[in-house]
Parts: sequence; C-alpha cells; structure tokens
Amino acid sequence: MYLSSFSIVEPEAPFYFYQPSWLNAWEAHLYNKGLYASHANGWGLKRFGTEPGLYAGEMIRNPQYQKYLEAMEQSADEALLAMPARERMRLLKRRTAFIYVDSWGESGPFENIASALHISTIDTLPKNLVKRFAVNGPTCKIRGEKQAFMQAISLAQDYLSWDVFDFVVICAAYRAIPILVFSDEDRPLSRREKQRGKADKVNLTVERTGCFIFSRQESAIKVSGGQYQMTQTLQNTREAGRIAFAGLRTELLQRSALPEEKCLNLVETYGASGCLTPALSFAWIKQHASATENIRTVVADNVLGYSYFDIDYCKD
Repeated sequence: MYLSSFSIVEPEAPFYFYQPSWLNAWEAHLYNKGLYASHANGWGLKRFGTEPGLYAGEMIRNPQYQKYLEAMEQSADEALLAMPARERMRLLKRRTAFIYVDSWGESGPFENIASALHISTIDTLPKNLVKRFAVNGPTCKIRGEKQAFMQAISLAQDYLSWDVFDFVVICAAYRAIPILVFSDEDRPLSRREKQRGKADKVNLTVERTGCFIFSRQESAIKVSGGQYQMTQTLQNTREAGRIAFAGLRTELLQRSALPEEKCLNLVETYGASGCLTPALSFAWIKQHASATENIRTVVADNVLGYSYFDIDYCKD
C-alpha cells in the first residue's frame, strides 16, 4: 500500500520537567520506577494546552484538553488538504475506512472534562473526523499502548489488499498523561540492566496527533507491514536500508550492534510519543531521504520480540 498524505502536529509550548510531589505519591513512585527502568535522571513533557502562568508541576498534570482536540482536527485537515484535489474528491466519494488509534483507551477520567461530547471524542471515536472524511462504512478504534499504530498499519494493509476499501484513514493521538507515561515504562529489569552505571540521559515525551491516508494509488512512499519477530537481536535484512528504532529503552538495539550510520533512534531525534513514535519515520524520510531510501521501523515489546513495518521511498 502507499501513503497518499499525512500530517503530524505537536505543541508549540516548551518542555516542562516533571517534579515528584508527596501530594501525588503513587504518581511520584511510578516516576521513579520509570526513570530506573529507562536509565534516566529526569523526565520532560511537552503537552497541548499548558498555561505558562501556572505552577509547572500542576501545569503538566492538568493542561487544557481543548487544544488537544483542536490538534486532532488540525492534523486531519492538513493531511486532507495536502492531497491533490482530484484524489481528495475520490477519497470523499469512494470506499473509505477510518481507524482511530490511541495508547490508553478511556482516558477521559484523567481530564477535567465537563462536556459529554468531548468525553466521547476522547474515549471512543471522534465523530467529527469521521464526518470530515465522509466515512459511511465500518470504523474502529485501536488501543494497544506502544503497538497501536503498528496494529493499525497491519489492519490497513489487509483492508486494501483484500479490496475491501479504496482508502484507509488512520487518525492517531497521544496524550502524555504523566501517571500513564511513567507506568508504561515500568517493567522488571534483567540482572545486567540492574548493574548499569549512573543514569546519563533525560527522557523527553511529546504529545502529538497525526493523520495518515493510505491507498493503492502509487506515491513516493510505499509501506509494507511486517510480521512479529521473536528474537533477542535485531538484524538489518534490507540491503542498504536503515533501521528506525521507536522506544525509550534501547536494549534490543544495543544487543544487535548494527552500524551507527544505519540506525535512526526516533526517540532521541524527535522525543517519545507512545503509539505515534513509529509514525515519525514518515516525517524523517520526508525531511532527510535521498532520491531512494528504505527504512525498517521497529517497535520492541516488553518480552523478547518486536513488530515492524517497511518504508520504500522513491522520489519522483
């Protein structure tokens, strides 16, 4: 399948660093465990809706959610308008599937929401986006933590290869709720990892929204979903290609000893965005790729394996 158009939106606000407090003891506990597991000594977050006049600790915890919803609409509008007019009309009139992706599922209880409409937009499905793409067929929401976007890629490929739909729209959003961000990185460590030296980095987490429109119409970016791999090492099986790694913990990448010039660490380059981190491969290839480029984007799990998808880029 081919990526016809896409857009990724992130906040214009600066990073604010999390400060643990006894008022939120469980959150502070998970923060410390997340730092230990990811071998970091601080955590900066960039979120939609922060107000610089507020106390930094509270500002990170309770930003205005309306800016987050507006960013979802902005990314959808930008992706739609970036398509040629003829292709845009085809999308609105042909068989189009809509997939909504986020990391947490029902996250409304963590927001200060008074509107039932906004609760349904965040927790279930943004109906305004479904109407924007004139979708009259099945829609679905995928909630799979860091693997959610990878699952959506696989589903979109099936839809298109089976000739069930002509277009598949994936709208993805990542809300960096501190207690969920920290708990997502908490996991048991191996003996070798426990014996590592002093923490030497700072984790950076960025809220983002994105819209990705796939079809069978040829474009510069061809995407192929891959199978889950159960292995302790990572090999670059694609000739002259790069490995784009999406994840705060890089143990799989370090064990594999791939050439540095062939590795692209998406978190170090752009900051972590949970389920949306692997989608940053599209942004990188649009900004840096040569006339032809291929990238395998890898998302490691918490066991001994990883999921991946391949990008083949050919500039016209």
